[in-house]
Amino acid sequence: MKKIIFCDIPMKSNLKPMVYKGTGNANSKYDQPVIYPINAILADTISKQDEIKVVLLRTENATENNQKNSDLFINELNSINSKIGAKISYDILDSEFKETKNNHELRLKQMIDKIEDNSQIFADITYGPKPLPMVLMCVLSFAEKFLNCDVKSVVYGKVNFTGENISNPELYDITSLYYLNNLTSSMVAKDSKDARKALDEFFAL
Repeated sequence: MKKIIFCDIPMKSNLKPMVYKGTGNANSKYDQPVIYPINAILADTISKQDEIKVVLLRTENATENNQKNSDLFINELNSINSKIGAKISYDILDSEFKETKNNHELRLKQMIDKIEDNSQIFADITYGPKPLPMVLMCVLSFAEKFLNCDVKSVVYGKVNFTGENISNPELYDITSLYYLNNLTSSMVAKDSKDARKALDEFFAL
């Protein structure tokens, strides 16, 4: 099975690996520390038959940590895959450090260009600029609607910060929010009252 993985590479240094097993709502069974939470999901998910394309999203010229943190992801997933044997390739997608309409549109187009038809898609939004999840939702919607893709998992790792200390790692799967957005986008109603009623009926299911 073809799998496409999107993960934003952070600009900061000193990333700390955490164990996410059995935390949050993602039900990860992987009991080893990871820097990138999506790798805990992939450890439970990928098989030898899979062909995996990882797209690492980086901020261009923003920090000298880009390459170091990219290598951390690659080494982490390769270590997990050493016992599985899936075929993995890595693509780097660098974007300018600009929160402009043109830059968002360019990133969306570049991300869609990395997706192959009939793929399963996974994404990690733990790190990265605030607009990235919104761009990603547009990418996933396009891929599902026009490329016959299956959105499998969108995750983020939550931790508590106390000064320099990081604790209580939790892994959350928020794929349901993606599908909720699709629901509200596709709803048809004659007026606001009818729309509110339809939404209430959906939540009552």
